Amino acid sequence: MTTLFDFSAFPVLETPRLVLREITPDDAHAILSIRGDIRVSRLNSGQPMQSLDQALDLIETGRQAFADQRRIDWGITLKDQPALGVIGRCGFNYILQRDRRASIGYDLAFAQWGNGIMTEAVRAMITFGFERLDLNRIEADAAAENIGSIRVLEKVGFKHEGVQEEQYFEWDEFHDLVMLALLKKDFDQREVRR
Repeated sequence: MTTLFDFSAFPVLETPRLVLREITPDDAHAILSIRGDIRVSRLNSGQPMQSLDQALDLIETGRQAFADQRRIDWGITLKDQPALGVIGRCGFNYILQRDRRASIGYDLAFAQWGNGIMTEAVRAMITFGFERLDLNRIEADAAAENIGSIRVLEKVGFKHEGVQEEQYFEWDEFHDLVMLALLKKDFDQREVRR
């Protein structure tokens, strides 16, 4: 039987190609590079980061939320290219322990798109969520135009639950938000496609 995660130490996850580890202030330049790239930020809510202070604030917010057992933010690194440092972020945006439910989110450096990295990272996250956090439900949402993100979620078994039409206003227009989720019973039956 797997031991439930107790938040006493930051969890490091490994996959065949990746190490998902804690994001530290040393990663601030990498986070700024990723979140400051309009090609990445345009598909998420919020404007591109403009300063190192914004990256440091994001890192500190994540650190505090982990200490409060409300969130886990991982930095995505490549095992065979550790010198690249953090190439993306992924994690549980919120964890509601009473409901045994959480929401995931992620972003990845544009140069790494299309390499299957995020699918691999999401598989590791949801396995951790169901097996170590004892979650029953993992939720995700994506802008309707973010086809790549929706495909990642579909590949690992998330089901569409609906669309919130014109859910947010950004870049001078309204955007629809696609809602998806994966239940533990479906994860257990399928064992996440490898």
